[in-house]
Amino acid sequence: MIPSKEFEHIRNTLDAITSLRSAMRQFISKKIKEGNYDITYEMMQLLLVLWRGHEVNQQEIANLLIKNKASITPLIDNLSKRKLVVRTEDPSDRRNKIIALTKAGREYMEAFSPVLDDFFHRIETGVTMAELEMVSEVLMKMRRNLVS
Repeated sequence: MIPSKEFEHIRNTLDAITSLRSAMRQFISKKIKEGNYDITYEMMQLLLVLWRGHEVNQQEIANLLIKNKASITPLIDNLSKRKLVVRTEDPSDRRNKIIALTKAGREYMEAFSPVLDDFFHRIETGVTMAELEMVSEVLMKMRRNLVS
């Protein structure tokens, strides 16, 4: 069913969000390829979660990346083979694994840091802090409407 005309403004907003997400993925993927980082966009997303959170269990990673836990396993396997992450048992629940960056993983992310700096500089160009705060506030309000 196609939403009625009265929701066109929301549809346009959602289209803009989707378009931005696609542009972000394309930008980062292009930089990964240009820099010969030998990693996929999805692996980089996982590394970024760990870079921010240090040690995170697999379910939390899946939730943050909006993926199921099973789809995260091969990413972790590949990163582990590259010696960028390590799995350890969660002391509070042995069924869970804690994923953490290794020293090589932290060095890898430091090497990728200029790409992220470029990304953030480009994405914020021409956008004021007030605009960013307003967009964040509106998006969080929309999210709360859906989860309440």
